[in-house]
Amino acid sequence: MTTIPIDSVAYRTGAIPSLEMVNAFSSAASKVEVPPWTDLQVLLDVQAWVYNADFTKNVWVDVHVFDGADQIIRSETLPLRYLGPAGGGGDFFAFNTAIFKGRNAGPGWVSFAPDARKVQYRLYYEVNGKVFSDGLLRQEDLPSDDAMLNPARSSAVTAGQPQGNPVRSTVALPVG
Repeated sequence: MTTIPIDSVAYRTGAIPSLEMVNAFSSAASKVEVPPWTDLQVLLDVQAWVYNADFTKNVWVDVHVFDGADQIIRSETLPLRYLGPAGGGGDFFAFNTAIFKGRNAGPGWVSFAPDARKVQYRLYYEVNGKVFSDGLLRQEDLPSDDAMLNPARSSAVTAGQPQGNPVRSTVALPVG
């Protein structure tokens, strides 16, 4: 069951909700195991379209990463990078990188970190002194570290099946 944490990413005061100015056409958060060691990372991939109202503009996401008890373990504002011009008089922007590095281990060593279980984010666009948003709080649940590192415990794995596949569950909530 998906729960919405009390300390959710707040909607920025004064931001204008407008899908005509900014919208995410693709977004996902996932937990992956990165070789060569047991390195768990939470990735965020957001691709956005913004109306090209002026050459100077900023596009970003406000992000929270939560543990299994819905406590914030990371909170940050992350900029999207310009990708190029888009149809409809707009521009494409994107963010695609690790936002949280969790538990990792190698031969003879281990480093523990909180178990990231949920990611929330909101998309914003600043142009000509105004801040716009698509008005949505996006939330994705993540598998536990144990489910990622010990998949045989949670379900039978067949030979040749890739391990550590990202699991996604998305909920988008309107401003309210």
